[in-house]
This record gives sequence, structure tokens and C-alpha cells, in this order.
Amino acid sequence: MMPMPSEGINKLLTRAYCMDLRLIAFVAAGGAIGAVARYLLQQWIPSDTMPWGTMAANLVGSFLLGAMFGAIAAGSVLSEETVLLLGTGVLGAFTTMSTFAVDAIRIGDDNPSNSITMALITVVGSIGLAWVGWRLTAAIMA
Repeated sequence: MMPMPSEGINKLLTRAYCMDLRLIAFVAAGGAIGAVARYLLQQWIPSDTMPWGTMAANLVGSFLLGAMFGAIAAGSVLSEETVLLLGTGVLGAFTTMSTFAVDAIRIGDDNPSNSITMALITVVGSIGLAWVGWRLTAAIMA
């Protein structure tokens, strides 16, 4: 027998009420900090021809997230609250896939090679810097 739609909604609402609001507050606080930091970075770095601020946020954020998880891999014990505040909240809001996508489309109107350059720098650079952050932190803590 298929569940009635209201049964699914009730299950979802029950699950939402069971969430720890304290942990949600850590994510929200971190998100506010990360979003403001990204905004300030984008205002500080000029981006006449390329969205350098967005690229910088994604590259720096990837390095820092890699470093955080490198510390965890090396045995550092970070609380769930710390991971949610810094990882999901601050760095999740600081880095941005949606702005990256829109910027790539916007700058590609005038010169498609700019879109390709930006995509390569952001994707390859973000993965590379996350790896460097992870390995560097793990090596330092070993």
C-alpha cells in the first residue's frame, strides 16, 4: 500500500522538529560570516574583465576546507559544532558555485575564452588547493 502524501509530510515535519536547533544555529552563524566575507572580498578585488573576487573566494575557501579536513585526517579532534560552523557555515557561504556559474556566463558574452579560462582556474585550482591544504595540514600535524 502506498503511503498517503500527508504521511510523508508528517514524517518530514517530525524529522525537522527532531533536529538540533543549536547545530542549525552554528551553520547559520557561520553562513552569515562567510557570506559577508565573500562580499567584502569581491568588493576589495577589482574585477573589470574577470571575476577575480569570486575566483579568490573559491580558491582560498577550497584550500581552507582541505586544511580543515587534513587536520581531521591527521587525528585532530574537531567538534561537530566546529565543523558545522567553519566548514558548512563559513566556508560553505564563502565559496560559491552559483556565482561562479553566472560569472562564467556573463564574461563569456564578450569573450568565450574568458569563460573557459575562469572555469579551468577555478575548478582545477580549487581541487588542487583543497588537496594542498589537506596534505600540508596533515603533514604539519603528523
